[in-house]
Amino acid sequence: MSIQPGQTVGDYEVLELLENSKDGVAYKVRNVILQRLEVLRVLPKTLQDDQDAVTRFLREAKLHARMNHPNIVAFFHATQLDGQLIMTTELVEGTTLAARREVGPLPVAEALACLDQVLSALSHAHGLGIVHRDVTPSNVLLTSDGNVKLTGFGLAKATQDHQLTQPGTVIGSLNYISPEQIKGSAKLDARTDIYSAGVVLYEALTGRRPFHRKSQFELMLAHMSELAPAPSLVNPDVPAELSEIVLTAMAKDPSARFQTAEEFRQRLDLSRGPRQAVSTVAARVASASAGSGQTVHLEPSAVWNARHLWLAGCVTLLLLMLTFIALSHRF
Repeated sequence: MSIQPGQTVGDYEVLELLENSKDGVAYKVRNVILQRLEVLRVLPKTLQDDQDAVTRFLREAKLHARMNHPNIVAFFHATQLDGQLIMTTELVEGTTLAARREVGPLPVAEALACLDQVLSALSHAHGLGIVHRDVTPSNVLLTSDGNVKLTGFGLAKATQDHQLTQPGTVIGSLNYISPEQIKGSAKLDARTDIYSAGVVLYEALTGRRPFHRKSQFELMLAHMSELAPAPSLVNPDVPAELSEIVLTAMAKDPSARFQTAEEFRQRLDLSRGPRQAVSTVAARVASASAGSGQTVHLEPSAVWNARHLWLAGCVTLLLLMLTFIALSHRF
């Protein structure tokens, strides 16, 4: 099946070519039945007889279809069309975090707001037993209204699925890859995404990647054994507390990192200060509810930690005011 812009293929009017790589071809299309813009991805003919490629394409479709979250690109449909495998997903108009970062470091508040949504998406995926394995700025889509959508689930796998990754095989983008991915571990869990998310935040805050090496081998060694310079040393605008949080996410030993995406989010919330943390929790509820049409239940600890600090500040201020009033009457 050769597709060209202007054609109508099945229920899709092809508008333009978005991507053409060895792993697949992507088009911007209009669903003529729903009158909705979508992305249509096709497994190339050259890969139709490659059983591993077919298996990975189908696995991506199955895993992506299980996820329903406002910060994850929505999955619509997968089928065969004229003998070729296709899938359709949400079209996100905007740019990538990679393109945004090209103009320099993001302001701290903007970087934190972006990563908060990335971690929300990862928390949802991890809750379903899905590890992304390719969290990079290129897979973080930014819309014009400030929303973030995570995409790029081509390497995603279920934590119980060890069939497609053979021990000793390096899977992932080398600039953001976790040490355990480099070792070729078949038993990757959510913490590998936390490492990559930490690297993404590092780059967003500093405008540079933590490791720059001449060869891929040296880059892999750096991820496995070298400590990155503290973000606060690279960019003085990054608070020391936030710098420490980023380095914790990037710990070489998975057990020394944040153990869940939600734990990572909570630490970032608290680093903004109690008032901003409470606002973030409220905004999270509003954003997620609007995106899903459902009531969103947050972890009680996320709300309690933020509110506790804010209320403690209010109580302290009230006591000071009462003390001042008492002294005023006394004298």
